[in-house]
Amino acid sequence: MYQLRYLLLAAILTLTSNARAGSVSEILERYDREIERILVEAGAPGAAIVIVENDKVVYLKCYGIRQIGEPEKVDPHTTFRIASVSKGFASVLTGLLVAEGRLSWNDPITDYVPDFMLADSAATQALTVRHILSHTTGLPPHTYDNLLDRNVPMRVIKEELKTVSPSYDPGTYSYQNVIYSLIGDAIMTVTGFSYQHHLRARILEPLGMNDASISSQALRMTNNRAWPHARWRNRWVPTSVTEGYDDALPAAGVNASITDMGQWLRALMGGRPDVIPPGVFEEVSRPIVITRSERRKYNWRGRLRSAYYGMGWRIFNYSGNTLVFHGGGLRGYRSQVAISPEHNVGIAILVNAQRDYRLLPTFLEMYFGFRK
Repeated sequence: MYQLRYLLLAAILTLTSNARAGSVSEILERYDREIERILVEAGAPGAAIVIVENDKVVYLKCYGIRQIGEPEKVDPHTTFRIASVSKGFASVLTGLLVAEGRLSWNDPITDYVPDFMLADSAATQALTVRHILSHTTGLPPHTYDNLLDRNVPMRVIKEELKTVSPSYDPGTYSYQNVIYSLIGDAIMTVTGFSYQHHLRARILEPLGMNDASISSQALRMTNNRAWPHARWRNRWVPTSVTEGYDDALPAAGVNASITDMGQWLRALMGGRPDVIPPGVFEEVSRPIVITRSERRKYNWRGRLRSAYYGMGWRIFNYSGNTLVFHGGGLRGYRSQVAISPEHNVGIAILVNAQRDYRLLPTFLEMYFGFRK
């Protein structure tokens, strides 16, 4: 049914949507020139972009340097932190286990994480795997992210959760990192292996994501890495790598190069059904809860007509086109991934600074023909 809906939407959009301005190659040439101008004028440290269309990498470009003050340039194998774009890996990995019948979206999370407890015992028992991955637990937004930022271990944060009661009923959208990361414990219970091990074995290694790693420690051990940058006195300066989210790996733990992200896009878009069956991505990118605030946040030039969250993915209506999206940000890094299922095109953007430079909406404007 989900696939049929996309096919029907694609047929309608073929008749009604704005025509793309020029061929794909012409669009990419214009995009390349525009991105070069944007990054140079902004004095950006570095960035990398990959675009996949119809299971082919049609664009892969790297810009700038890995670290201000050093000569090494960003190249196709330079590793960045992808921050909350990591959530899509966690949901897809969970989807593989659901497809195998090893757990269910509607199972109580306490079936797999028995030491998880809130102040309200009824609320604790009511929360399911689906609630965890769709940010619909009803807890206050970003519960205890402040403790992650201070490098407080997850075992300590779990104890603190015992004092927290939901602010809303289950099913209400409220973005989380700590709670989202409980899925790592659930995967450990189901498989007998750590989240890191299972992610490598089921996704990273089969897809040939050879530059990818997990955790800030792994990033620091990588010679070819993009260093994070923060704004100071009107210029970009290198900053330290945030360590706190190493205890929240499903929420923000993956590091990857732009070459890796090209393989990830191909798999999500159906190019590697041996690793990620299409039905898995369709399921996790199915709209679950409306996110009105995100429509305002990401309302690129007024193009967003609706915004939802699925499981580890945002789903936007971008001027009549379905856009499956997620962004990420940790100190000194920004990342974005967007896929248009109707057009079978996807883009990933990695930046080693705390700005996204509107690189994604610039592409969307050109690809969907709004900019002549």
